[in-house]
Amino acid sequence: MLVMKSAVCIEAPPRQVWDYLSAIESINLWVPAIKQAWCENGQKRGVGTVRVCKLEKFEVREEFLEWDEGKSFKYVARGAPMIESASNRWDLEPEGDKTMVTSRAEIIVKGGIFGRPLEPLIYLATRAGFPNALAPLKYYIETGKPFTGSAKDLPLAPVFC
Repeated sequence: MLVMKSAVCIEAPPRQVWDYLSAIESINLWVPAIKQAWCENGQKRGVGTVRVCKLEKFEVREEFLEWDEGKSFKYVARGAPMIESASNRWDLEPEGDKTMVTSRAEIIVKGGIFGRPLEPLIYLATRAGFPNALAPLKYYIETGKPFTGSAKDLPLAPVFC
């Protein structure tokens, strides 16, 4: 299993950060690779919610397994090439009038033990393809507008408050 962690300090109170982060159909406003997102069956919050994210060449289906209102959620995604599943847990921690947001992803590559040699390649591709990955989220929450350029063009997002 491949584990990756990202963090960003957002200059906004936790309630405001949660309002943006938990609007799960709006993920395409801060993750440029996602072209469109929607929830199945009308449920948009809580355990059992299913979000579908349309990317350029495939769709990923995400089922929310945990939901602690105002604090955290976790989902498991399926449908990405070479990936059996990827879970992602998002946590918010208040830091005075700021909020620390952390994301912890656990990726299982297809092919069992035969897929394990691909893990370093996937890690490098992910890190190379998504430097400063949470900077668009920070920009979106702090300005109220989605960033339309590349995350590489944004200032380096602080990982500590």
